[in-house]
Amino acid sequence: MMLEFPIHLVLRLSTTLILSVPLPGSKAQDSVKSATTESSAEAPSPEPALVEGKANSVLALESVRDSIKSIDDRIAGLVKAEKTATPLEKEPIDAEIKSLAARREVLKADFESIATGIDPSEYDQATSVEFVLKDELDALLRPIIEEIKDLTEKPREIEQLRSELTSWRKRLSTTESALSNLATIPGDLSAELAEEITETRNKWNERRQQAENRIQALTYQLEQAERNQPSLFKTVSSGFRGFFRSRGRNLLLCFAVFLIAYFALRYLHQRVNHFAPWQRKGKRPFYIRIVDVGLNIFSVVGAVIAALLVLYATGDWVLMGLAIIVLVGLALAAKNGLPQFYDHARILLNLGEVREGERVIFNGVPWRIERLSFYSVLVNEQLRGGTLRLPVRQLSGLISRAVSEDGELWFPCSEGDWVDLPDLGKARVIAQTPEYVQLVKLGGAKITMPTADFLTSTPTNLSHNFRISTTFGIDYRYQAESTTTIPEKMWSHLKREIAPLISNREQLLSLKVEFASAGASSLDYAIIADFDGALAPRFEFLARALQRLAVDCCNQNHWEIPFTQITLHNAYPQEEKAPLEMPEKKPKLP
Repeated sequence: MMLEFPIHLVLRLSTTLILSVPLPGSKAQDSVKSATTESSAEAPSPEPALVEGKANSVLALESVRDSIKSIDDRIAGLVKAEKTATPLEKEPIDAEIKSLAARREVLKADFESIATGIDPSEYDQATSVEFVLKDELDALLRPIIEEIKDLTEKPREIEQLRSELTSWRKRLSTTESALSNLATIPGDLSAELAEEITETRNKWNERRQQAENRIQALTYQLEQAERNQPSLFKTVSSGFRGFFRSRGRNLLLCFAVFLIAYFALRYLHQRVNHFAPWQRKGKRPFYIRIVDVGLNIFSVVGAVIAALLVLYATGDWVLMGLAIIVLVGLALAAKNGLPQFYDHARILLNLGEVREGERVIFNGVPWRIERLSFYSVLVNEQLRGGTLRLPVRQLSGLISRAVSEDGELWFPCSEGDWVDLPDLGKARVIAQTPEYVQLVKLGGAKITMPTADFLTSTPTNLSHNFRISTTFGIDYRYQAESTTTIPEKMWSHLKREIAPLISNREQLLSLKVEFASAGASSLDYAIIADFDGALAPRFEFLARALQRLAVDCCNQNHWEIPFTQITLHNAYPQEEKAPLEMPEKKPKLP
């Protein structure tokens, strides 16, 4: 079977091999010329690209073969020369033989690769592949480290010159100290000792001269480096320009592809949910929840894969390495949150303590769980803006319950209702939201309080009918008719007189006048009136009117209204005082 080879690869290999190996004589050149002549003399083929690729591959094979033969001849000559060489000459000959043998093995591997079209190393790696984590990390981090080194090359060069200059200055100081000490040695020495001292002095003079020369050279290099170093603004601006010309463009493209892929997958997910039959049924089965969670995860994973493919296509291994490091860091960080992820997964699959369609208390307010997802939807239709989107982590620790079939009270009132608060009295609700409830009292005073505090204050809703109860008393002298005639007359009078005070007689739902008790100084009656909720703004007015009408009834029937009598009794009897005795008169002496 005929193999097809990329033309540029064959030409590159042949050129490299021809230039890297010295060829004796002109044998290889003749073979190249002959191969070229033969290929040019051939008739044109119906497939010129295939024929050209075959001719180039043959040319490359012949070049590699001639190179191998040249190396073999060179090795044979070195082996023959080694036999007659001295021991000192054998060492470089052995080193050259080993180098030529290594090059020959590389050429043989190239010959097999060109002939078969397969890298021979793939055959060995197919049986045993050794994974070394250190080597893999080195290959991953090397481009990043090289990039950082390139960015800091100039400052590091200047710092290295300064450090080396400091070191040579210390050496110069040391040599000057040594020469000073040598100068203090007396001159009357023996000839041998004087010769040694002179030799030592010359040695240290050479060291001082070397240090001075080196200091001069380093000082000049440092001045040139500092002079050529651009300003910080130019360095930063050029760095930014270089970054955005290469990696900045790749980074922006990576982010753009990530966002496009993420929102496209999210849109596809929403379309699937919109047209799915389970949406019309209103209840999602368990397997649909698994698909929903899987699609949410795939939106993120797919966007990350698309971004990495962009970096791979652009060949930006620095950003690719940084992205992989970030992903590995996120994976390691996520390991500590596995228990939390397990709880979130149970909630998303509707298997946790919070279930879809049930009632839950969040921030003191009741809500219906409309939808469980990574951002769950809670609804309370009685509140203005009564829809919350919460992340799934906010639902952890909450407990929901099934909604009663008879209806649930989702809020004690609606906007416009009148309520009675224990500490604030009567007021009308003008706004109720998930965060606050705003009330207005008669006269226009406005009160704003948190929704949770409003619910804990147990408000009484007056807009769904209300009752006014009051007590009225008459004197004991009417005791004989206190339980028969008097309640009937008072009831008739109150019903007749209260009708003009309300807009519609039907708004008075019930009226009762009953004997309540025999008090300390009066016979007490309970007046109980039930009104329609539309009269809630006039609650206090109606309470005062019942007392007033009861007094009018007493005046018409001449019933006396007693007042509370208080009799004070001394708890301690008074002690009888002894009568005052007159002093005895003494008789006068004559």
